[in-house]
Amino acid sequence: MPYSRLLAVAVLLALAACTAGEPGPSPSPSPPAEPTPSESPPPSPSVEPSPLPTDIAAEPPGSLSAPGVLRVAPAGTTLASQPGGSSAGRIRGGVLLPFSRVENGWARVTTPCELTRWMPVDSGSRLVRPAVILDPGHGGDEVGAVGPTGLQEKEVNLDVATRAAAILNSKGVPAMLTRTSDYRASLQFRVEVADASAAELMVSVHHNADPDGPLDRPGTETYYQYRSAGSKRLAGLVYEEVAAELAKLGVAWVGDTDAGAKWRLNSSGGDYYGILRRSAEAGVTTTLAELAFVSNPVEEEILRREEVRQMQAAALVRAIQRYLGSQDPGSGFTTPYPRTAPAGPGGGTQGCVDPA
Repeated sequence: MPYSRLLAVAVLLALAACTAGEPGPSPSPSPPAEPTPSESPPPSPSVEPSPLPTDIAAEPPGSLSAPGVLRVAPAGTTLASQPGGSSAGRIRGGVLLPFSRVENGWARVTTPCELTRWMPVDSGSRLVRPAVILDPGHGGDEVGAVGPTGLQEKEVNLDVATRAAAILNSKGVPAMLTRTSDYRASLQFRVEVADASAAELMVSVHHNADPDGPLDRPGTETYYQYRSAGSKRLAGLVYEEVAAELAKLGVAWVGDTDAGAKWRLNSSGGDYYGILRRSAEAGVTTTLAELAFVSNPVEEEILRREEVRQMQAAALVRAIQRYLGSQDPGSGFTTPYPRTAPAGPGGGTQGCVDPA
């Protein structure tokens, strides 16, 4: 073929390629896919980086008003005994601290071991008001129940609560944790996080030990604040969802004979469990959920599996969404038999060391 004809063909092909690459009419945009807990959001140009799906949104401190909750920056921060004072300890990055006052660029915070300290507001970010608090029970040297092959309750509690918070945040329901990693946190501190954030509800996530014996269904237990109708409804919904989800697994369950949604009182007529009693005093609707028995060999085995932890987290989320979006009463309510044994040690400040 002559060169002139080759050149002409090449030009025509190039023009055709350009035309094919031109945009046509834009189709209607599809709604963005809902993120899953394993996805990361796109980068943000804002001062505060976009949160991971497991995390509640935050905003730069700016002009803070108390009370609220600050998340310590990744590098951690030095604390002082007074605004602008010399160092009085450090807190590791990622820990959430409730604050009650702001003065000259410093926030008056409570540490997980209940120390009152001052933190520079520019060494953290304020969390937006959450609707939900997930409270992973135990932590640090308070390991909780331990399974026959060594699975520690504190680990499962944190993982399930983190997964539940991830799902809630991905669905647009702001949720955060009282403890974000493996460290001690007193009961009073946990309640102060919920109180300072003005959350609508709190679920304290636990796994149980010392059952009465075999049971023909999951031995899930939820405890509610005796004088709170909201807490009772929340406990009934959590029990209903978790027990139904776990029942799909069909293992040899154990439990107490009064398993279900129930109350327990102390000798003074108040709520027996400290997290329920203290949160009731603060006006925070709370339930304590013992999801399964880590002390049961077959339940310990399934609790090691990620898919089972995700099942529990999803069940908690469904219960919380129903509490917030419906008037469903829940189910599984039972009258507890009398108990005289103590609930076990922990939750105080003796020997507590803040995460540094």
